[in-house]
Amino acid sequence: MTNCAQIIIKDLILFGYHGVYPEESTRGTQFKLSLIADIDPDLHGFYTDEIGDTVNYEMIVERLQMCVTKRRYNLVERLCQVIAESVLELPNIDAVDITVEKRIEGLTPEPQWIGVRRVVRKD
Repeated sequence: MTNCAQIIIKDLILFGYHGVYPEESTRGTQFKLSLIADIDPDLHGFYTDEIGDTVNYEMIVERLQMCVTKRRYNLVERLCQVIAESVLELPNIDAVDITVEKRIEGLTPEPQWIGVRRVVRKD
């Protein structure tokens, strides 16, 4: 039997200024992020109940927040890649499945959210 383990963060709402249109860089919009991180299934936290023996999901959330709020990208695709690379720098994370959606206004019909999904594994 093969073990697997994942951390799931769903529907984290952050505000950012990403997009190709001038109003996106001045007015900004909401972004909704969902992430699944494959983690080492043999981490001791599964047995010890100690935060130091696992991947602290607050560190992942901090990285998501930093990527969305501290820099600006034209493309959601690029933002998605930067997030994946940032999260993969954390120890004991083997892969990241990240979805970045942004609130869209002005399209007809008007969808609630449009986004990109990216799956990246460590080499």
